[in-house]
Amino acid sequence: MAVFLYLLPLLAVVVVLVLVIHAVFWGMTFRVDDAHVRVLVYGCTVRKVALADIACADRSCPLWNEHYTSSLDRQKVVCLRRRTGWIKNFIITPPDPEAFFAELRERGVECT
Repeated sequence: MAVFLYLLPLLAVVVVLVLVIHAVFWGMTFRVDDAHVRVLVYGCTVRKVALADIACADRSCPLWNEHYTSSLDRQKVVCLRRRTGWIKNFIITPPDPEAFFAELRERGVECT
């Protein structure tokens, strides 16, 4: 029984790793509301970018980015180029990029 006590830290690390992977690939969603683009994990906002701060949105993937990606599929990448901040490129992967672009256009963001 004492041998299993040494495995508890390893078990804790494995559980945390599984939770993080699940949160990134299945729990992360993206929403556009009246004032922000929000990154949600299990329904809680973890990051938001003001629509007024977005200069343009496109399908590129520049070198220096802030990543909130929930997919490894390069076809889903959307780059939001911000007007302010040190890291101006904000990368997300919505499930349907074209519908996401349509939502941004409705709210006055330039999409290329």
